[in-house]
Amino acid sequence: QKTAYEISTRDWSSDVCSSDLNLDEPLRNVYKINIILTMINISQTSPLNVSLEPIYINLNDYQRLIAKYNNNNIYYFESIIMENSITSGTISIKNDFNSNDTIYYLNPIEPQLKRFQISLYDKENNLIPKANINKFVMKLGIYYNNRKTTRI
Repeated sequence: QKTAYEISTRDWSSDVCSSDLNLDEPLRNVYKINIILTMINISQTSPLNVSLEPIYINLNDYQRLIAKYNNNNIYYFESIIMENSITSGTISIKNDFNSNDTIYYLNPIEPQLKRFQISLYDKENNLIPKANINKFVMKLGIYYNNRKTTRI
């Protein structure tokens, strides 16, 4: 089975871009997560408005990717790169995925996925203040098997 979830800024629970989102019902035997879309909107006055600067997305401590900054490793699930700095108004950066590069296979399988913990970090691995982002959306496809199996 596949279920899609959308995570957005309205879900942040504090003054930084970090939140625990509890699922109404746990998903059993989650074996794959597919990133469908990530989108961020910032204003020209945001300190994140720097060309080619990454915003790192952490999801449940799934370490899908790795980057280096000042000889330190940064482990993360996905990133958004600010393509060009803006001089007026706001800008939305969108990653619309259509490849297998965005699939994360859980090993071992997650027997009871009950929540998503999501956080946004800057290149120095600091949590990003919520005030620096106008909007954030991430759509995920979650693949799971809720069938009960009997062992004899």
